Amino acid sequence: MKTSIKTLQDVGSLHDLRTYTGAVKKSGKPDIPTTAILNLYMRRNERDRILKELKGLKRRKTQLQKRLEDVEKEMTKLVEKAAKTAIELRGTAGEEASPKEEGGNPGKESEKKGKTVLEY
Repeated sequence: MKTSIKTLQDVGSLHDLRTYTGAVKKSGKPDIPTTAILNLYMRRNERDRILKELKGLKRRKTQLQKRLEDVEKEMTKLVEKAAKTAIELRGTAGEEASPKEEGGNPGKESEKKGKTVLEY
């Protein structure tokens, strides 16, 4: 007997919606008119499951968008805070000349405040 080896493309994944429905149409029930009710019931259950999943995805998308907006607001605040801190550490541009122009130690002014400023 010859057996065929399945490749990765032949194996259904959990994310494939068709894996839930059973793509192969094998059934032990005879194909008579009364089985149409059972088939209808099964398809209705599948439809309800898919609608429920779509509703969950919409809710999750909304949550992710809200969180993204919150993160962007936090980033904006942190950038503003960092800029404000940098201005406080360096001082205003008009009040003092740069340490290189004065010929002094670049960290001398900041040592008085107890903070070290690194220049790039």
